[in-house]
Amino acid sequence: MFNPKTFLAYSSPRENYPGLNDVSTQLLDIYVVGTNCYGELGLGSLTKKSELSRPVLNSKLDVLSTGVIYIAVGGVHSAALTHDNRILTWGVNDEGALGRDTKQDDNDDTQNGGNSSDEESDEDEVDLNLKEATPLPVDSSFFPSGTVFTQLAASDSATFGLTTEGLVYGWGTFRGENGGIGFSPKGKEEQRTPILIPAIKDIISIVAGAQHILALSSNGSVFGWGCDEQNQLGRRRATRHNAKSHHLIPDLCAVPSGIRTIGVGLYHSFAIHKTGTVYGWGSNNFGQTGVSSAAGLRDAIVAYPDKVPGLQTHGTITSVFGGKDHSIALTETGKCLVWGRIDNKALGIPLEEMSKSYVIYDEYGRPRILKEPYLLSGFGEDPVDFATAGSDHSFVITRSGKAYSWGFNTQSQAGQPGIDEVEKPTLVKSKYVDGKKLVAAAGGGQFSIIVGVSDHSRKKKSSKK
Repeated sequence: MFNPKTFLAYSSPRENYPGLNDVSTQLLDIYVVGTNCYGELGLGSLTKKSELSRPVLNSKLDVLSTGVIYIAVGGVHSAALTHDNRILTWGVNDEGALGRDTKQDDNDDTQNGGNSSDEESDEDEVDLNLKEATPLPVDSSFFPSGTVFTQLAASDSATFGLTTEGLVYGWGTFRGENGGIGFSPKGKEEQRTPILIPAIKDIISIVAGAQHILALSSNGSVFGWGCDEQNQLGRRRATRHNAKSHHLIPDLCAVPSGIRTIGVGLYHSFAIHKTGTVYGWGSNNFGQTGVSSAAGLRDAIVAYPDKVPGLQTHGTITSVFGGKDHSIALTETGKCLVWGRIDNKALGIPLEEMSKSYVIYDEYGRPRILKEPYLLSGFGEDPVDFATAGSDHSFVITRSGKAYSWGFNTQSQAGQPGIDEVEKPTLVKSKYVDGKKLVAAAGGGQFSIIVGVSDHSRKKKSSKK
């Protein structure tokens, strides 16, 4: 999951269009790693392998032929925005998250028969629907003429696009613990083609959790919609007498006006006020909101946005994002802070380095929760410019353009071969990313995408000087 504002800052310069939002003109290289059982890596016919343990360059998203400028990663699918305003999607389309028809015809050559583009050892091979495994465009006729997109967001089963005019389009569905809950109150359970999201305008940023969306408006208000079973929307619940507050219709979150940045975990949410105050809400069984009350209880939630006190002493926070049970924040001076669940190694801090006063133990005396934001180390004098969390793993990108990862890695989603759990931040290595200028990363369920500044873009920029 990307922080759109942070990501755009590192992919400048940007092109101005009439309206609220700028479009990046920085061309990007896309590196993929992890499971590919359902075409999550977007490599199409390039490989038959079910998993790649080191990042490889996705030549299906080649900078010269495709020109990606923005990317969004969901649970089992992804979407990319190109320089010529196409939205490409790939991965699982069972619930319409790709926004296009991927049904296989009887006479289609839809089985993966290509050669591998990497140097991995022999692994289990999979047969893929190439209409899903290959990045292909969403039909632009669903959008009014002149529509220009600037950002994308992807949940576990839906995709959204933000336009320069501040409008949001979406497709797919939302799911709850007991199955599908639909895309809109009066619509179909699955919205398989793009539609305009009603009730919001003047939006400047969108982010997606597992099953919910937050949108930040130009006046500093935050709207949320989707599944609200863990109170991740931070707003008044719908009732029979209050139809306008239906959870599938965007409505205001209960945060003060003046919000400048938003972020999400899978089932929790964050907002940063212009004063620097950080608010968290939603699922909190591992203290992942940063609000320690009720942390450790099985069904703990923070029902409405509450201040995250532990971040106030670390300087100005520029971004906050979360995984399933942990969270990560970045300061303007390049410091990285983590908190939440301990036992899945998603924090990147060995237990012996944690202050015992910050640790919550379970009834058997086992350390379970780091309840206060804790400074992450391991990057030397290289400040952190980008930080994000996957489900149970995390990435940071340093100012020198290096990627570090840690956490759950059983399907190579952290890009560290041969290690099931990566305890400390570890440099991501492969012949594709070594020496490249990396700027961002995002973790899906069991796969990840790392983004770099294209050498072609840098040469083009140098030639103008």
